[in-house]
Amino acid sequence: MAGRLSSPRFRRRASWTLGLLGLTAVVVIVSIAIGNTGHSSATKIDYSKKAWVYHEPAHSQLTKSERFMLYRTASQFVQTAVARKHLDRAWGLLGAEMRAGQTRKSWDSGFNNVIPFPADGIQQWDILYSYQGDVALDLSLFHRGKDANNWSGKTFTIELKRNLDNPRSKWLVVSWVPKGIGGGGTLSPTRNTGPPPPGPKSAVSTKFLFLPAAFLVSLLLGLGVWAVRGAVKSRRASRKYSEQLGYK
Repeated sequence: MAGRLSSPRFRRRASWTLGLLGLTAVVVIVSIAIGNTGHSSATKIDYSKKAWVYHEPAHSQLTKSERFMLYRTASQFVQTAVARKHLDRAWGLLGAEMRAGQTRKSWDSGFNNVIPFPADGIQQWDILYSYQGDVALDLSLFHRGKDANNWSGKTFTIELKRNLDNPRSKWLVVSWVPKGIGGGGTLSPTRNTGPPPPGPKSAVSTKFLFLPAAFLVSLLLGLGVWAVRGAVKSRRASRKYSEQLGYK
């Protein structure tokens, strides 16, 4: 090793290599520190409070009268809120969960949180689950086109709740979610479906990627030049050494 260290060429190459490795490490560390614009959205755990454990609510057996009330409320909701007809009548069918984030004025304008469908009727319905004061139904809606062969269908899940403390309370809609893939013409362009959602935004700006990319390109070019220069110098040295020894 002592002979290697005594060589000026080896010391020069070793210094260049160590310098490039050190510069690479600095650029990587700076890029990670500056380019990491993310933030944690995790909820902090409060260990001073007792842990909340989910317990499935008790199931309930629906009576004939309850089934009729549930179907009537769901049918009225479809005819008004979903079909975008007489929206003022649908406001009284909404629970607190559906009314959240909107006013009566915005609701009546048609730009609300209910996914529309030009429903002409309910083809079939089924009970998804039934708990005490909380029931979900699967509704298969259909829409007739201009002719008999032009029709479309779509399935939705509607959740309804009622206040168990008040025997006279009525069922209210708290959730309306599409289920599966419907047929063609599910949403009519003439309906008020609201503005399109905004496109996704990049979490990291592209300017933070320019510095590492530029450094990598410069590093590759520098290594290429260094390799070519070393090969040329080695060839010249070998030629001079051969000439001094009298080799052809």
